Amino acid sequence: MRYKYVMISGFAFSDKADMRKLERLAQRGWILDGVTSLFYRLRKEEPQNLQYTLDYQSEYDEEYFRIFQEANWTHRATFAEEVHIFSAPDGTVPIYLDAVEESEQYLPMIKSGAIGGAISALFLIALLVTMRFTNATGWVGYTLLCLLVLAWIAFVFCFFPCAGYLLRRLRALQRERQKV
Repeated sequence: MRYKYVMISGFAFSDKADMRKLERLAQRGWILDGVTSLFYRLRKEEPQNLQYTLDYQSEYDEEYFRIFQEANWTHRATFAEEVHIFSAPDGTVPIYLDAVEESEQYLPMIKSGAIGGAISALFLIALLVTMRFTNATGWVGYTLLCLLVLAWIAFVFCFFPCAGYLLRRLRALQRERQKV
């Protein structure tokens, strides 16, 4: 079997664009087979007209996947135990039919990002205060600086996806209000 790896653009900001990219690749015979933190793994098969979609669910069981299967959606991959990618033949009824239902799927991602962002922000503030009011030099100063950089990276990787999912949720709710 031949495999190909394609970079993930980011679930929080461009998941729909990534799903369209996977659909185009499926038309050329590259079908999603797995996902890592940075790449989609594609397997060479016969070209297919597929549509892809994401579902965010941290609490799932066999029945969760059976419901999708009965609706003609095939589970293709799971990432981080809460992001599930499904495919179906073109023309299959979408998983989410209204914007409110779609927006609710982002709540667990917003919550986990907010918690991680708050913890890393508190750690960042504690490190900044420690560095400001102590005259740490030598290896202690370098250690504090390294911890500060790591806390900043953790904050960025929690805050920005959280903000992206929050914006996506707000846009979906706004679309629903405009329908009424």
